[in-house]
Amino acid sequence: MVKKMSVLLIGYDSNLSLGVLYCLQPLNCDVYLLTSNIKNAARFSRFLKKLYYLEDKNDRERIEEIVTTHSIDLIMPIDELETRNVKVHLEELSKVAVCSWATEVDMFDIGINKMKLAKFLSNNDIPCPLFASIDSLNQMQERADAMGYPVLIKPDRGSFGRMIRRFDDWEELSKYYIENEGQINDYILQPFIIGSDITCNVICNNGEIVCYTIQESPVKNGHDFSSNDILEFHDDSEVIDVISKMMKLLKWHGVACVDMRRDIRDNSVKILEINGRFWASVVSSYIRTGLNFPLIMVKLALGKDPEISKAKIGKQLSLKQVISSKLKGKGASFKDTKYISYLADPLARVIQVLKL
Repeated sequence: MVKKMSVLLIGYDSNLSLGVLYCLQPLNCDVYLLTSNIKNAARFSRFLKKLYYLEDKNDRERIEEIVTTHSIDLIMPIDELETRNVKVHLEELSKVAVCSWATEVDMFDIGINKMKLAKFLSNNDIPCPLFASIDSLNQMQERADAMGYPVLIKPDRGSFGRMIRRFDDWEELSKYYIENEGQINDYILQPFIIGSDITCNVICNNGEIVCYTIQESPVKNGHDFSSNDILEFHDDSEVIDVISKMMKLLKWHGVACVDMRRDIRDNSVKILEINGRFWASVVSSYIRTGLNFPLIMVKLALGKDPEISKAKIGKQLSLKQVISSKLKGKGASFKDTKYISYLADPLARVIQVLKL
């Protein structure tokens, strides 16, 4: 009897875990998950063979133990810190299983840190917003005044829009600084650019883009920096030219989710950050464009030749849009939302949404 292929995913986030599990269905393989998140909703997924908990993300021996127990073929981290950890221990881990692609640690650390990346982009003439560190109240006032309001304060490490704050004047900004002095030393100050959100999702092979999708969301004017449900998938030569230049310089190896903003004033695009992991909309990019990034990554890591077609043009609607369209007698459908894929793994998705 031929042994089924087995993959060990390592990651924290519930949505990422469930998204990658959904995308790996065509492989018909045994998928295990190692997570430090005791509430990871993937524990209820019908696509998961078994879940293990990881108390210390740097615990290489725990990874090796699971790999040996189940004769794992591929170790594939799906979150940032987990990817970095596998790369740090690549020499030891690759003795027990194949490991998926990951960027060299020094370049990876630049990519996933907003301040380091902004300096890198600026030094290499790659478009990004103005930026400044937050060192003192007086210095912050000078830099915010020079940028012009509104401005943003962001943690230099973070994802999914968490802890990003917008300030429309100095009174708001100074109050926030005084209330949080000593806790925002590792934050970055940037101007708020009115425009649409662009995300370019890629797999790179030592700096060369193997495949990509580009998705764009409506113009943002407010204070919500979380992921969008309204997505348009299309191609854009300017976006991919900018991303290509950056990835070559970073010698990026593996997956990345690059967030950008299209400035409404001149239609220019600027790089905001790199997420060195799979992305919240990984299932949407698969369903709408036909590119299954987790599946492609598995095959590339195992030295196989995946079929990679050009991404199709597609669109995803929010549930609110569909309901509104239905009330107006128009043709939008539930199938146009991200929730259509949730029906394939209902219990796990309900647990995810309810955060149980």
